[in-house]
Amino acid sequence: MRINNLSSTNPALDLVLIRLAEEYSLSKEYQPGETIFTEGEPGSTMLLILRGTVRVLKSGSEKVAPRLIAMRGPGDFIGEMALVEESPRFATLVAGSECEVLEFSRDNFEKVIREQPALATRVLRSLSSKLRESDSSRLEELEENNRLLTTSNEELMRLNSFLDCVIDQSPSAILLATRTGDIFRMNKATTRMFEIADPDDDLNITYLFSGFGFPDLLERETDSWHGEVIGVRNGESFPVYLSITSLSGYADNVLNLIICQDISELKVLNQTIVDIEKYESAQETASELAHDLKNYLGVLIGNVELALTKVPDEQKSQIAASFQAISDSSKQIVQFVENMMIYRDDKSELRAVNLPVTVNALMRFCRSQVAFQSIKFDYDVAEDFPESLLLKEDQIRRVIINLLVNAAEALAPREGIDDKRIVVEMKTLTESNRAVMSISDNGPGIEQEYLPKLFRERFTTKEGGHGIGLMSVAKIVQAHGGEIKVNSEVGQGTVFEVSLPLTREKSGG
Repeated sequence: MRINNLSSTNPALDLVLIRLAEEYSLSKEYQPGETIFTEGEPGSTMLLILRGTVRVLKSGSEKVAPRLIAMRGPGDFIGEMALVEESPRFATLVAGSECEVLEFSRDNFEKVIREQPALATRVLRSLSSKLRESDSSRLEELEENNRLLTTSNEELMRLNSFLDCVIDQSPSAILLATRTGDIFRMNKATTRMFEIADPDDDLNITYLFSGFGFPDLLERETDSWHGEVIGVRNGESFPVYLSITSLSGYADNVLNLIICQDISELKVLNQTIVDIEKYESAQETASELAHDLKNYLGVLIGNVELALTKVPDEQKSQIAASFQAISDSSKQIVQFVENMMIYRDDKSELRAVNLPVTVNALMRFCRSQVAFQSIKFDYDVAEDFPESLLLKEDQIRRVIINLLVNAAEALAPREGIDDKRIVVEMKTLTESNRAVMSISDNGPGIEQEYLPKLFRERFTTKEGGHGIGLMSVAKIVQAHGGEIKVNSEVGQGTVFEVSLPLTREKSGG
C-alpha cells in the first residue's frame, strides 16, 4: 500500500481520510478496465477510493450496452448502504484508471469510526451529496420524460385528428366495435348507409346485420375476415361486403375495425350483364329462325304468283284481289323478318350507309304496323347532312326501330287523341364532328328520377317488358363511337338524341 505521499498526490483526501489510510492497511489495487464488483451481486462492504478513478455503470436491456451513470475519484465512498443492509449491488464498478481502494466490512467500519468518529460524518456527507445528485438527476430525467410524453401526446392527438378526418370523409361505411359487438364509433357514411337517425344511440353490430354471428366470428384465430353479409336498413335487407380487422392494444376488450360497402348496384349490374347475354343469345336464335322463315315466305310468295298465272282469265278478276292481299302481306312479313335479323351481322364491317334513306325506309315499314296506325310522322333532314356514314347498318337499324317502337308505346295510352306525333330530325354539328338524329314524341313523358336509369339499368314501364332494349341501344351507339341522350318532361313528351361521328376509320367487327 502506497500511503506515504497521499496528501501530496491526492489533494481531494481530507485529513481524516489521510489518517485513516495511514492506520488502516486493508486496500486493493485495480488495473484500468478491471471490474471491482458487478451489479446484482451481494454487497456487504463499503469502498473508499484512495487514488485513481472508477466508472459506475448501470445495465440496460439485453440489447443495450450498460450506460455510464457516474465517475468517482479519490475521497469518494461507494457502497455505503451495504453497511446498513446487505442488498444487491445497484451498479457495476469498473476501474477507469489504475486505482487503489480501501474496503470496509460492517465490523471493521464500526471499529474505525470509534477511533475516527469524524469518518461517520464524512460518510453521511457523501451520502447526502449522492442523494442530492440523484434527486437532481431524477428531476432532470422526469422533466425530459414529461417533455417527451407531452410531445408524444401532441403527436398522437394530431394522428387521431387526421385519422378521424380520414374516417369521416371516407365514402365507405367505417365503424369500430368491441369484442361483444358494441359499436364504439361510426362515420357519417355508416349513418347514411344504414339510415341511422341518432348515431349517439348505443348500438350493437348485430342490429345492422341479419343472421350474422358477430361474436362467434370474433373468436376466430385469424386477425381479419371479409365476405358478403346481409345488411338491414329500415327493416329491409340489402347485400353488404364486410371487412373486419382486429386492432391490438386494447387488452381483453379488443376493438375491431369494420368496413362496409353496399354492393346492391354491383349485384344488379352483374345480373343485368347475365340477362343481356341471355337476351342476346335468344336474339341470335330468333334471328336464325327468322332467316328460315324468310326462306319459307319466299317460297310461299313464289307459289302464289305462280298459282295466279295458272288461273283462267275469266276467274282472275274474282280471286286476283285475294292473291294480291296474300302476296302483299307475305312481303310485309318478309320485311319485318329482315328487321328481326339484326344480330346475324354482329361481326359485320363498317360500311358507308345513307342514314336518311335507312330511317325513311324504316318509317315506311312502321307506318304499316298496327301500333303506328294512329300516329303522324314528321321527318326533317338538314341540307348539309352527310349522304353516307361509316356504320354497321343492321345494328343501326335496331337502334332506330327500338326508339320508334318506344315512342309508339309511349303514345299508346293516349286513346282518343288525334294528335299523336313522332318527329324525326337529322342535322350536322360540324364544330363537334357529329351527325345527330333525334326521335321525339308528344307522349306523357318520363319522370326525372327515372332518366338516369334508362341506359344503365333494366327499366321499363310496360307490363311484361324486359327493360333491356335501351341498354342494348346505348351499347350499339357507344360501339360506334357515338353518344345517346334523353330529355323528357312529364306531360311534354320525350326526346332521344343519337350523335354519331361524321368520320371514322373503316374496320371489322
